[in-house]
Amino acid sequence: MFQLRLPFKRKFAHAAAQRSSTDTVVAAALLADGTVGYGEGLPRRYVTGETVESVLFNISDTLARHLEKVEPKTFADLLDLADNLPFTNEQGRIINSARCCVELALLDAYGKYFKSGPAQIAGWLGYGVFFGPGSIDKVRVSGVLDGSEPRRLARTLRRMRWFGLRDFKLKLGCEYDEANLALVGRRLSRALQRDKATLRVDANGGWDVDTAVAMSEELAQWGVYCMEQPLAADDKAHWSVLADLTQVPLMADESLISFEDAEFLAQNDLVDMFNIRISKNGGLLAAMHLAEIASKYSRQIQLGAMVGESGILGAAGRQFLQMVPQVVFTEICYSTYLLKKDIVRQDMRFGYGGRLRPLERWGLGMEISRRDLGKYLVAQPRKINLV
Repeated sequence: MFQLRLPFKRKFAHAAAQRSSTDTVVAAALLADGTVGYGEGLPRRYVTGETVESVLFNISDTLARHLEKVEPKTFADLLDLADNLPFTNEQGRIINSARCCVELALLDAYGKYFKSGPAQIAGWLGYGVFFGPGSIDKVRVSGVLDGSEPRRLARTLRRMRWFGLRDFKLKLGCEYDEANLALVGRRLSRALQRDKATLRVDANGGWDVDTAVAMSEELAQWGVYCMEQPLAADDKAHWSVLADLTQVPLMADESLISFEDAEFLAQNDLVDMFNIRISKNGGLLAAMHLAEIASKYSRQIQLGAMVGESGILGAAGRQFLQMVPQVVFTEICYSTYLLKKDIVRQDMRFGYGGRLRPLERWGLGMEISRRDLGKYLVAQPRKINLV
């Protein structure tokens, strides 16, 4: 287990946090024949309640006990085992980021060992909706605009437009909300009117219901596609009020942690879209299950990302898009557009216009730079012997 701090090229701010680096955990699964697979879990206390320390503890304690007799004969056997990893520890606390870290490391290691790829997950799950082509050739990465002061935001938006991006998300709940919304709305107005661009907003749970209802009126005037996580995750009592009164569609993010959350939000018709994030939701397999729930209830999907993900989670996200057909937006693979350096050898960044290339290698489809992995260590690696 490697505890890393990956520095950013510039600060990134939104309603819940402002940061110039990200703290993440990378797990390396070493098989007896020397095959190594890597996984990543990026904890956020305000999202799942996890920290780097809790991720390290829950991997070495709760999850390690489930790995003591891992002897899959096929890749399908490995998928059965990984799918049954717990989402909570013995105290009932959520361990999604820790679970994601371990699950991805197992998928990567045994994918290489069995010469298999996550694309086989679709057939193993047996969900009919996944049997067709995925979204990777259609969906485009969105330009995510933080809560910077307007002049800096204008420069960022201009660069994104020059790079051909067509979908945008603006972080609100910050100091410059009114000015930033007007700036982005004016700059995109012609493209929005011609359906050549889309604009979403994300409050990261920073509003109360009255503010969210009032803001929805202004957002509707700017042609905003949807409002993401306007209310705090624990404010379930007001979601139904907002759903009845809002003038723009709603998307759940921090309120969508578990399968039970997904069923609750969909059955009660509280949101129109799910923001699935692989680390937040417990791994690639868990994300696939959430996508199936979204399909069952005709909810649109955004494949989101934790700010500052390395190429490991970026690779897992691409695999998701290669399998899931109904993804409308994605925010993955910012890699060195935001990070000073990625720990993955390949260039994991999205291309012009937000396009993403499929990954063809075994496992998750990426290779780690051990030199860069060591460069960003903030503590000595921890080793767990399972045999």
